[in-house]
Formats: sequence, structure tokens, C-alpha cells
Amino acid sequence: MQQQQTNDISQWNNNNDDLQTITEQEVDEFKTSYVSFQQQQSKYKKQKSIKVNTTNCRGETRLIRKVIAKNNWKEVFNDGDVCWLGLPFKYQNLEEYFTQYVNRFAGMDLLAHKTQSSFYLNKFAEYFPEEYEFFPKTYIIPDDIDKFQQEYKSTRTYIAKPDAGSQGDGIYLIKKLKDIKTNESMVIQQYISKPLLIDKKKFDLRLYVLITSLDPYLCYINKEGLARFCTVDYEKPNDKNLRNPFMHLTNYSLNKRNTNFQVYNGKNILDINEGTKRTYSSIQKNLEILGYNNQDVEDQIDSLVVAYLKSLHPFLAFNQKLVFQKRVAEVKCFQVLGFDILLDEKGKPWLLEVNSNPSLQIEHEVYGANGKSVFEESYIDSYVKELVMGDAIKLAMIPKETQEELPGFESYRKLEVDTTETVISKMMQIYGFLSGYKFQEYLTSSKFQKLSNFPSMTSQTFLKHDYDLLYRKILLKSYNNNQMDFFQFINAVEQLASRLNQDLEEMLDRIIQNF
Repeated sequence: MQQQQTNDISQWNNNNDDLQTITEQEVDEFKTSYVSFQQQQSKYKKQKSIKVNTTNCRGETRLIRKVIAKNNWKEVFNDGDVCWLGLPFKYQNLEEYFTQYVNRFAGMDLLAHKTQSSFYLNKFAEYFPEEYEFFPKTYIIPDDIDKFQQEYKSTRTYIAKPDAGSQGDGIYLIKKLKDIKTNESMVIQQYISKPLLIDKKKFDLRLYVLITSLDPYLCYINKEGLARFCTVDYEKPNDKNLRNPFMHLTNYSLNKRNTNFQVYNGKNILDINEGTKRTYSSIQKNLEILGYNNQDVEDQIDSLVVAYLKSLHPFLAFNQKLVFQKRVAEVKCFQVLGFDILLDEKGKPWLLEVNSNPSLQIEHEVYGANGKSVFEESYIDSYVKELVMGDAIKLAMIPKETQEELPGFESYRKLEVDTTETVISKMMQIYGFLSGYKFQEYLTSSKFQKLSNFPSMTSQTFLKHDYDLLYRKILLKSYNNNQMDFFQFINAVEQLASRLNQDLEEMLDRIIQNF
């Protein structure tokens, strides 16, 4: 038999004795596989002309019209293929979720609030400490005020963020306990006092994450993003600069007011430049020059995002089932989240917060010589956000079964997120049972006391009437002190297990088995 012809590639593999030759058959197999992959990608790049319903758009209207024009899609004002909502989910939009792809998950706006995000990140960090070391030590006020006062150190700087605030409003740095405003709901974090600096200034990254399905859980991160810079050279916090927002806060809405704000008008926004807002691609070039490994940074960011999405999933899936009930499988929705990430001087990424409604405006405010401002299109915002929105719409419309096979699409790469049931998922099942499986339903004391009817849920030292006492104790420590929400319920269940001297997970399993 004639020996199969080989192509000698030893000159390329001098350091690997196991890879000296490759057969023509193997070359053909690789070519066939690669061509098949290209055809598959090409198939989904050639999307049909999509009809986009813009009736409910808000600040993103200019962007979505650019995306529609660029892709030769069609703008409509009634039923389309995609319905873009500028505001969070409302029941009045319910029917649209069954006929169009809608860019909002039910309840996402609540979950991405500062206090709620901080709560479940803190909770997951308790159960999975090695996976959740990517966000600063965080306290929810007033719930954690006692804990904060015990752990407070005068040598540290903290940053306070009002729960209802946005765009930097109400954020301030503190070094003294007396400066805390305990009469409002807020989050206090340890301040990252040694950030990575570029051009002597502090900056953060706004990266975009896309969720296209909860079952299966399909998540992606965009390869592009924004970097937002402060407008004053950074110094470690001290009594003199503590109140200088232009040094410590990277929010565009704040820094645009400073005369040092620079708009980059160069031709290539992917190049290194001195603008106050830049592309992530530009920053990666800075990092390379500074000696950081971009792949290491990217891997750490991916791990951070995956861990956050893992903690988010049980809450999101629970809300989705409560809203859509038996029709949950028919729902077609997706959502883009904005992740704000800070790199420290060692190149470690820290999650600052997640925004369920990231700005998709593409204009920026420019001040003239007369002091008056006008709005002009920002080429950097337009470039990044066209990728984010346009590719999100295309990707969301690809069938789930096909998405599962794709490693990514256009500017998005896929993230693999574990959805194995956790102790939090089990608590959610019980909360749903007690609340009657209703969306945004709170627990009254009588509903909470139903737990006492399950086997082994009372003892000689913890009787049925003690449930009401525990219920009131939990609410008294919280800003929301009318009825018990799910986050308060978690604290209550943990205390129940302790008071009954039971293993938490075994207790939860027993309750679920006796529904």
C-alpha cells in the first residue's frame, strides 16, 4: 500500500518532537472544519431586514436610528421584530414579550440597584469566598451600620453612594464616622486608594455585558468599551482633596463640567490619546506600554463578570417565572448591562457597580467661548455603542440552540456561567411558596410564620410565636421596615437555622420536600 504523503513542517516545530509532520488528510479535515465555521458565521451575519419598534425609546433614540440605517433595517412604531424599551419592564408591556424580542428582563432594574447588588454579592462571598474577591468591602446602610462602626478604621478612606443616586450624584468620600448620613439608604465601600493611573489620572472602564437567555443561560461580553477619566491629577485622599470630585470620581456627568475636560477629535479613536473619554482598545495599548499583560487583565475581568452573573441568575430566573408564569418559555428578551470596573496599580480589576440601564446616548456637551453649551455627536460613544446595540440585537435573534454552539458573535464573545443550584436558589423557592409566587410580593408576618408548620421548624427554645419576634427584629434593622422582602428573608432564614441549631442547607431541603 502506498504510504500517505506528508507535508514536512519540522522547521516550524524545532522545539516539539511530537509535532514533526501532518498528513494531507488532517489538513483537509481542518480546512473542511474551518470552511464550515466560516459559513456558519456568514449565515448569521446575513440577517434579514429587522423591524425595530422605537415607540418606547428614550435617550438612545439617536443611536438606534443610526444602527437601523447602518444595517438597512426598518423603524416601526407598532409590532416589530424587536421592541426597544427605554425604561424598565412594566406590566403594560407584557404582551410585547410574546411577539417581539424585548431588551428588558423583568425586575432587572431592582436587582442592579446598589443595595440589592451589594447584598447578594456579599451573601455569595460568604458562601463562596474564593470566587468573590473582586469587589471592595461593602456595607449596606442602615442595615450594616453596626458592622461598619465595628470594622471602621480611621486610616482607611471610604466612599458613600446613595442607593437612588446615578451619574455620580450624592457620592462622597469619608474618613470620619461622623460624616456618614445614616438617615438614608446607601452603600459604603472601602475606597481603592491605589488605582492604576494613566497620564497621572484615575480612570475606570465601562464594559458591556449581554444576556440573551436565562434557560439556557447565555451571556456575552463586548470586546470594546469605554474608559472614563478624572480631570485632575490623582493624589491619595487627604483632608484637602477629599471633596474634590474631579480627582476621585470618574463619572462623565461630573467631569464634563471641568474646564480640563478634553474631547479627542483625532482620526483614530483606537489609538493612544489624551481624551477624557477613550475606547477600551486605546487603553489596552497604554497597558501594554506600561508592562501589563492584557490577556491576564481580560481573563480576570471575565472571571469577575462570570461570578457576578452567577449570583444574579437565581434572582433573575425567579422574577421571570413569577411574571410570565406558565408562558415563561415563550418569552423573548435580552438585556445589555454596564459594568463599571476599576484597575488597581497591580492590574487587578475591581467591580464598582453594575448598571441595568447604561447610557446609550451618543452626544456630548461642548462648551463654547461664550460659556454656552451645545450637544455634538461623540465619535467615541457612537463607535462603541453602535457595536454594543447593533450586535446585541443581531445576536439576540439567533435561535438559542444555535447560540449554544457559537463561541461568540461579531463584537461579543461568550462567557460560560455555571447555573448549578445553590443555597440561594433554594431560599428563593421557599420565598416563592410563601409569597404565593407573585412578582414583587412581600411577606407579612403571618406568611413568614407558615414556616413553623413544617417538620422540625420549632423547638423547645424557639416556638411559633418567636417567628413574629424574629420578623420584627429583621425589619427594625432595615430601611424597608414595613414588610419583608427577599433579601431580608435570607437573613431571617439564616437566623432561623442558627436558632433551631440546624444545618442551613439540610433545613432548606426538608422544607422544599414538604411543600
